[in-house]
Amino acid sequence: MKPRVVPLVALMAGLVAVAFVSIGIYTPSMPAIETYFDVSPAEVQITFSAYIIAFAAGQLLYGPVSDRYGRKPALYLGLVIYTLGSALCLVAPNIETLILGRGVQAFGGCAGPVVIRAILRDLFSRDEGARLFSFIGLAMGLAPAFAPVIGGLLQVTFGWQSIFVLLTVAGGVMFVLVVLFLPESNRNPIRSAPLLAGFVSDYPRIMRSIPFIGYTINIGAGMSALFVYIAGAPFVLITMLGVPPDRFGWIVIIPTLFNLLGAAVASQLTLRLGGERMIYLGTGFIAVAGTVLLSAAFLFQPSVAAIVGPICFGSFGLSLLFPSSAQGAVSLFPERAGAASSLNGFLQMLIVAAATIAVGLMGDGSQFPLVYGVAASALLCVLSLFLIVPFVRRVA
Repeated sequence: MKPRVVPLVALMAGLVAVAFVSIGIYTPSMPAIETYFDVSPAEVQITFSAYIIAFAAGQLLYGPVSDRYGRKPALYLGLVIYTLGSALCLVAPNIETLILGRGVQAFGGCAGPVVIRAILRDLFSRDEGARLFSFIGLAMGLAPAFAPVIGGLLQVTFGWQSIFVLLTVAGGVMFVLVVLFLPESNRNPIRSAPLLAGFVSDYPRIMRSIPFIGYTINIGAGMSALFVYIAGAPFVLITMLGVPPDRFGWIVIIPTLFNLLGAAVASQLTLRLGGERMIYLGTGFIAVAGTVLLSAAFLFQPSVAAIVGPICFGSFGLSLLFPSSAQGAVSLFPERAGAASSLNGFLQMLIVAAATIAVGLMGDGSQFPLVYGVAASALLCVLSLFLIVPFVRRVA
């Protein structure tokens, strides 16, 4: 990267890291929270679901806000909401307030991932933006992988409230950094249109774009393959294959390392090969992951290697396609980059949620729900190319 770009990318990576760290940093404290509030594990689990749901829904807001009032005001709004939500979690007197605080936290935190895609579209070409997004993808990979490690240390040392002290401070620090160092990239905010227009007119118009749907399905299906594994891995590896819980965390990190490797490769290859080729290459790796995982399930006895090995291919492939597909979707609507980014992020999470819920309903005590879920996600990822390729050929 050019030296002048490094601070900008570092700041945007920080915005993404805060949002994704917050998802699971407190999971080591769940048993302590259960005891503290004297509630059931299911009630504590709702605090996790509340974050995911609010994170998806909140993305619909910040794109139109950033198109109409600027990228920085949208981030100001999101970071204030995030910080207030974190503080509410810190002082929560009961589980209901903690659930509410987690929802508020997520509704604010999702502003960062949405707005930075629009900023990259404002300042850089599509392929250069995708390359820079690959560096930001390192934060997306590292944050959820090591967040539980940080949370566990804080839980053991200071108790579960200390985790939300950290997140509250992080929100405040990011707000100050955005105020001082982030340039406003939206040179022509659409102040004449009411905010509601983003929902009434922008989103339906964007949804009518077939390549936009193709790019979005491509990312959503690729992410689903990984999230289906994350959701099913504890049962398959611990309960079914007998992996000790203390080893489980380190095994789960292995695909994350391939995710980081993929992000590093994407940062080097995107400008050479172009965004579309990176999408095809990443989709190919995900297709291999689904095929090998499905074949191994029928040909061999269940094992850690037979489950985790193919997922490493999929995780690597996701890092290759994600930046280029995301920037491809946003680049279709340069005058509505914020709205396109919002809708793209929301639909991605919707696909992921549908996949994980479907696999949960298929649960039969074997590894096959996880295997079928990953294979189906890989197939959908491949099929999405049929929506993208005709568009690419038309504009080539």
